[in-house]
Amino acid sequence: MTSRIVTYGSPVLRKIAEPITENTELEQTVNRMFSILDKEEGIGLAAPQIGISKRIFIIDTTPLINDDPEIEIIRQAFINPSIIEYSSEKSIYNEGCLSIPGIYEIVERPAHIKVSFSDMELKLVEKVLSGIEARIFQHEFDHLEGILFTDRLDPMRKLLISSKLKKLQKSSRI
Repeated sequence: MTSRIVTYGSPVLRKIAEPITENTELEQTVNRMFSILDKEEGIGLAAPQIGISKRIFIIDTTPLINDDPEIEIIRQAFINPSIIEYSSEKSIYNEGCLSIPGIYEIVERPAHIKVSFSDMELKLVEKVLSGIEARIFQHEFDHLEGILFTDRLDPMRKLLISSKLKKLQKSSRI
């Protein structure tokens, strides 16, 4: 496991992550992920972004409080998550990614989702998410599926940032 963020071009970002089947080193991994996320001042981090191809991600909305004090503070790990339902209502948001530094693009995603995941005790939880929590969940869930937010851009937008992506790919860290 690395203490650095893996960047665009690294093969681990394109793999479908493996399920977590036992609690071995789970707390240590989650603590390390939160430490990295805090250092990077991000709002979400998936295990593949630190070189671990496992189905776990974390969300921390604390950095968003300065922009919108109405945002609910969430600081949580999501283990073996899945999305059960997507709403037909869509929302757009200017997304970025710690693995694709310096690139921000408008991404359309479902506004509400129904999800299931295991908590730190590996107990199954089902929840309906909306707003920024649904947005971050979907972004991080995509990482577990080998999908990056740039894959969700229309072809013209992707073409416009392709030189930046190629530059990142050349300098990617494994």
